[in-house]
Amino acid sequence: MIGRSPAATVERFFQSHIRAWLILPDGWYGRPFDSVFSLVLSTQDNHGLFVEIEGARELTFTGGSIAAVKTRFEKYQALKIEGFDHVVWDPHDGVSQKTEYSSGQVTFASPGPLRSFR
Repeated sequence: MIGRSPAATVERFFQSHIRAWLILPDGWYGRPFDSVFSLVLSTQDNHGLFVEIEGARELTFTGGSIAAVKTRFEKYQALKIEGFDHVVWDPHDGVSQKTEYSSGQVTFASPGPLRSFR
């Protein structure tokens, strides 16, 4: 089976689920089970993976072997992004500051799909 790019996997997840919660390496962004976000853009190049969610919030993953893997978060369908050496979270919300992580995973979790996610 030919592997799909992490950017394409992120796009497929949001095509199926439309909106999702965001769990960063140090915990929830926003209010748990309340703050949900839609995808604006997911792209990938030789330097890494870039994901923008609504509100101009940005995740930039670099280094390592970045993978986007279908999983579960508690009882919810989820997508985790792992295998990166570095991720920068820039919420552009005027409250939180840009945060950098060198380990962990980022998870998008959704209460349920609109269509099947494969």
